[in-house]
Amino acid sequence: MLAACHRHPAFSVVELRKISNPSDVSKPAIDGIVVDCCDGTVPSRNLIGIHNKERLLLLHGPGLLTPHEVRALRTGFPATAHQNSIFNGEPTSLCLYFEPWSAVERTWTPEKHLQRILWWLRETSAGTLHRTDQPLERLYFVSPYQIVLPADFNERVARRTEVLHLACARSRDKGTMLRGAFGPRPEKHAARDDFGLDILVVAVPPALSTRIERYPADLCALHDQLVARGSTLLAPLQEAAKQAMSGSGMPLHDPAAQHTLLLLQIPVTRAGSQTPERVDVSGFVVRGAPLSRLGLDTGAFFDGRDGKAYVSNTLSLSRDTTADESPKAWRGLPIEPIDVKVAFGAADVHRASGVDNAAGDFRGILAGVGALGSSMAEIWSREAWGRWTYVDDDILLPHNLVRHIGKDLHIGWAKVDVVAQMGELNWPSSVKPEAVYANATDNENPDVQRAVCEAHLFVDATTTLEVPRDLSDRDDMPRMVSTFITPSGRSGVLLFEDEARSARLACLEAQYYRGLLNSDWGATHLAGHQGSYWVGAGCRDLSGVLAHELVQLHGATLARQVRLLATQPDSQIRVWTVDEESGAVSVNVVTVAPSVERKVGKWRVVWDEELARKVRHLRDQSLPNETGGVLLGYVDQKRDAIHLVDVLPAPRDSDANRTSFSRGATGLPEAIAEAAGRTANIVGYLGEWHSHPQHASAMPSAADQTLLAYLADTLSLDGVPALMLIVADRDISITIKEGCTHD
Repeated sequence: MLAACHRHPAFSVVELRKISNPSDVSKPAIDGIVVDCCDGTVPSRNLIGIHNKERLLLLHGPGLLTPHEVRALRTGFPATAHQNSIFNGEPTSLCLYFEPWSAVERTWTPEKHLQRILWWLRETSAGTLHRTDQPLERLYFVSPYQIVLPADFNERVARRTEVLHLACARSRDKGTMLRGAFGPRPEKHAARDDFGLDILVVAVPPALSTRIERYPADLCALHDQLVARGSTLLAPLQEAAKQAMSGSGMPLHDPAAQHTLLLLQIPVTRAGSQTPERVDVSGFVVRGAPLSRLGLDTGAFFDGRDGKAYVSNTLSLSRDTTADESPKAWRGLPIEPIDVKVAFGAADVHRASGVDNAAGDFRGILAGVGALGSSMAEIWSREAWGRWTYVDDDILLPHNLVRHIGKDLHIGWAKVDVVAQMGELNWPSSVKPEAVYANATDNENPDVQRAVCEAHLFVDATTTLEVPRDLSDRDDMPRMVSTFITPSGRSGVLLFEDEARSARLACLEAQYYRGLLNSDWGATHLAGHQGSYWVGAGCRDLSGVLAHELVQLHGATLARQVRLLATQPDSQIRVWTVDEESGAVSVNVVTVAPSVERKVGKWRVVWDEELARKVRHLRDQSLPNETGGVLLGYVDQKRDAIHLVDVLPAPRDSDANRTSFSRGATGLPEAIAEAAGRTANIVGYLGEWHSHPQHASAMPSAADQTLLAYLADTLSLDGVPALMLIVADRDISITIKEGCTHD
């Protein structure tokens, strides 16, 4: 370091020092280099008070804050941000590094250290070392004794309807941790816990943020520190003590009360005229002084000579007071620091999670809180994203613990109660999630209907067909999204309606199937699970084999994507697939087309504009000849809905000319079977489609009617209608016929 100082033009070596402790010769001495530092970059007469030339002491040795510490030797060196704690009378210590020494030392050199000193002086003099968007420094360093207050501490204290109580939290080697919780206000005197502490919350005037302070030893030092920052202590302390006193007085000698815990609410500002940016809470234990003693010493109380203290009224107080009872006695009361932490509120969680605060405040419904649903609920709870109502009518069974967030003690609970309790345990001070034990499609359940009316987003994680299909038909539903994991666990799927709900979940489902049928990734996407095992004696008591890490992987992906896409107005169909060997996750996006619906008799036929473009394209390719093929889709008997998913082109053995078309059959059974296999036997044969020649209408001809009647009779064996789609120049017609059933 000395050699580096000699080489650097901005540092002039004045003298060398060896600093030892005469009272403890066993401790090794500390080496020091006194230098004059000046590189001409510090502005003259800057507002901070840094001089163009500063005399510094460069220290090296054991027992320092870091192995290399820098002290400013000039008397009157200004108090600034980023200074280390020092004992009274010691030279100012510059806080040069934000990272711990264990990280700094890996790249540290004497030359870099000198450059860092110059940087600190230059940036501090310009007022830019502590950026305007950087949080203000806390007032005090961390104490080994800690209290964690509720997230809504400042708001609830102001109401004065409750008081704070303390309880000891589990801790090992990190000091004592106390948890604060609000409870009913006692009738007789101030709040007291099982630790012999009277608790007094004191709101002081705003204090200016400068450097971090060393903890004061007594109330006098605490008062002086606050005064130096533009605040004060005595008057607000007296007022808080009076507020804590009941009209019946306070016992002067209570063996259960030994000390007073002062919790100071300190608004912190960057400059004296600015509005406070936040309210810090600092804690101090006034040793040997319960609230009655503290009130007497500060002049807030007087001794009633009946074993009690009463609120002091200076207008009526006429008795003589002793020195111990004078308002000066409080200044010498010893205090010990307690590090106060405030539990996170929603805004804190949003900031820490990177969640937009405004976007995170909405009401939502999560239907289905099984393995996937509970995983997403836990993630959103930790991010404080949304205020949720959980809806499910299932209970937690032993085998559910393999993949559910519930614990053994929750077996037999309703899953909604389990997930709601786990969410409440994350952030007790936040809005509690609601649990509705019901089926999400129960239109008669008032709790379900109330939640629907209040919600802005409905997330389906039920892994059923009924919820997304039945509820997406309703006009009174909020925007909906459906999420599920495929049977093998390799893929996670998201279907997201647009803001206007022009393409609803039932339509998105059909387009998702078309994506499976026309892509390489769809070949094994819905392939069977890895096996099953019995969880009970019933024929339906089977559970799939699925590793919990896959639930967590897809749960995290889907939870994040739902959160991000909820701010986008468009519909989305996305599929994420994990590679078993490498662990890489790939995404496939299915383009969403606007929905088209037509009423034909009692049936609602639903398809989309992309399917319409496809049949028109096949027709255009074949002109002037006619063409045709097979319609693929599925029938939902409960909803009287028929969903067209895709069309198969004309087999190669088809016969076509300008005025007629006769469909062949080569490869067709295999293609239909593959469609069923890829879609878990949901998509199948619905009927026929063909084109009409130019200038002809899309109305069925007599031959078309005959063919449709034949198809209807054939499909009536399965109890489903037959469809015929005809595409012409300007129109597409859809005709449905139901055949006669036979005994």
